[in-house]
Amino acid sequence: MKKVILIAFYFNQVNEIASKRLRALAKYLPQFGWEPIVIVPDLGFIPKENDDLNCRIIYTEYEDMFSHFSNKFKKSKPTDSNDCLDSKESEESKESKESKEFIEFNDDKLKDSTSYSNPIVSKAISIAGEVFAYPDGMKYWHESAFKEASKIMDEEEIDAIISSSWPITCHTIAKDLKEKQDIAWIADLRDLWNLNPYVSHTYVRNYFEKRLELKTFENADALTTTTSLAAETLATLHPRSKIVPILSGYDKDDFKFLEELVSKKDDSSSDFSEKLKFIYAGSLYGGKRDPNYLFEAIRQLEDENKLDASKISIEFYGDSIGLEEIAKRYGLLDIVHIGGKIAHEEVLKKQLNSDVLLLISWDDEKEKMFIPGKIYEYFALKKPVLSIGHKEGSLKDLIEETKVGYHVSSLESTKKALLDIYNEFIEKGAVELSSDINIEDYSMENMAKKFADLLNELEN
Repeated sequence: MKKVILIAFYFNQVNEIASKRLRALAKYLPQFGWEPIVIVPDLGFIPKENDDLNCRIIYTEYEDMFSHFSNKFKKSKPTDSNDCLDSKESEESKESKESKEFIEFNDDKLKDSTSYSNPIVSKAISIAGEVFAYPDGMKYWHESAFKEASKIMDEEEIDAIISSSWPITCHTIAKDLKEKQDIAWIADLRDLWNLNPYVSHTYVRNYFEKRLELKTFENADALTTTTSLAAETLATLHPRSKIVPILSGYDKDDFKFLEELVSKKDDSSSDFSEKLKFIYAGSLYGGKRDPNYLFEAIRQLEDENKLDASKISIEFYGDSIGLEEIAKRYGLLDIVHIGGKIAHEEVLKKQLNSDVLLLISWDDEKEKMFIPGKIYEYFALKKPVLSIGHKEGSLKDLIEETKVGYHVSSLESTKKALLDIYNEFIEKGAVELSSDINIEDYSMENMAKKFADLLNELEN
């Protein structure tokens, strides 16, 4: 079996969406002739899920940016030995907290300078990040990760490298490994680097960042993205590079426990449901994912005597900020159930018993190149989808291509889709999935196969 080194910072964070693609590669690549050796930072925890993976995971020393500079400061500052002993536990706790906060701070999608109320502090943090977190705050992982990967390359026959960002440091590690030994290298960009619409830097930082990206990927054998639109965008900066879009997907093992429930559901009596049930599970990101179109469409259609809202049920699980106020505004509190946060398995069970799965994304131009991972789970559940989001982009294209439901971006299009769904439910007692897509095409196993095929192609 051929061996591939996988540079993966977000591997052990099993609850993060970033880890799903990485862990699926480690899990399924061996089925297609590639043994992954995963290089990860030692963040002080090992998830129990790693026991189920048939691959080697190499834990390497990790120091975040705050710890790096605080350690330098402590070394240069004379301290009383008794004070050091007394404060050791509290300092370790503080550094652990700082490490976590820094990782969160550097995730541009989740947190930005507007989170800080003091404009002077906000500006200072922004400037510090521009200077010291270049290309990212995980750059001090480079040395230990490169050292361990190099040792493996010296002792074993390694055939290829895959690096996946974010963070960018994963790619700079892979670049140096490629220079050490000229083997096939795939740089996987789950999010784009300089062309990421959510990342904003100063003019000076942009100049150096772009130059670094061009230099880093100069010898990469292939660049991969998670959508075709992201690949097209990336090609504007790397016109001579081989760029391959490889969609992510759902992991079939996450749904094994549902098979018995599905069987029981199929064997049970086919009594019609009394209410048309919609379910949404996940965060609304402080209102950026906005259900207003859905609520207003129901309100207007009922006022127009085109539907009976009492025959509809909408369930939300997860982030519920603002939902009650919106439902009250449209007089729909009676049909909205806010369930709070529940375990992922419980979410899947509830979704299995729904009629339509809601997918609410941010109605913003920046969202065009992204496909939320939730849509792949919806494919696996084989339920119709009502997606509310930006009028154009990768998500809309995927839904229209697979015919799994509706993608709407205005009040009028929401009303039309909702009325179609409602009328079908009233007539048939259910809403059928009319798509004839091969669900396996959107599995993580198939995603890993595409990576394996690409590795084989680059090797020949």
